[in-house]
Amino acid sequence: MKNSPSTPSFLADSLKRKIIFFTGKGGVGKTAVAWATALALQRQKQKVKIVSWSPFNNPSENPALKDFGIPWQQLDSVSCFKEYALKTLKFEKFFDAVFDNKILKAFIGAAPGLPETVIAGKVWDLFDRAEQDTLIVDLPATGHALSFFKSPMGIEKMFASGFVHRQAGQICDMFIDPRARLDIVTLPEEMPILETQQFVESALNLAHFPLGFLLVNQCTPNFPIPNPLPKELPKEVTDCLIDHKNRVLRETLVLKEANNLPLLIRKLPRFSTEVLKETIKRLAESLES
Repeated sequence: MKNSPSTPSFLADSLKRKIIFFTGKGGVGKTAVAWATALALQRQKQKVKIVSWSPFNNPSENPALKDFGIPWQQLDSVSCFKEYALKTLKFEKFFDAVFDNKILKAFIGAAPGLPETVIAGKVWDLFDRAEQDTLIVDLPATGHALSFFKSPMGIEKMFASGFVHRQAGQICDMFIDPRARLDIVTLPEEMPILETQQFVESALNLAHFPLGFLLVNQCTPNFPIPNPLPKELPKEVTDCLIDHKNRVLRETLVLKEANNLPLLIRKLPRFSTEVLKETIKRLAESLES
């Protein structure tokens, strides 16, 4: 979607949201952009919390978030299921006797749609309790993210009434809440843009999600290059400038494919640093501008 002068800034719109979901093709910098958004909001005196989920259950500590003082929680389906069950049973010894075993853990991981629904239920609980101003949800890559949204919708339809139906319905209502937003991170390259298009089409076939921004990460800075190039330039410099010009042209052509998407396009520059903490800080500064 082409931006207009009346388009709200990324930061101004983010300040109005209670929950923001991030997804994107693997390797596009989705997590760094999600954390940078949290940092930008924190600098605006917002109380922010980040939750991350990986379907492969590989929890890891990240010192960058600790340095920023942003609460962060890595979700896993077994722990979330136990928390939910204890709220219902209100007796931990009974849970340990009946549920805390290898067979159940394998079932939770293998049952179609159950891990995603359990995680979505935990996200809804955090959203509903509203102990933070903004909840940032760092979802996995688009394929698993689609299952995250799709599974509770399937369970809501499967159970026509009753407790499970109501619980799934609350999760589905959160997905389309006007205070929510779904952002997609991509690169200015053909394959990530194509995957974004496919995800958006599939998502909109599920529900009327409040789509937000297409965050195009690692864009090449577009500075003016003389045309024609001065003849006295060393060949190495000339080659570098021609390569840069061609890269910008390729990115421009690729991004034209994204103009028809119902997302506001926001370009983020490529940074030279390879230190995650520094990258997040610079991305946050870019999102604030």
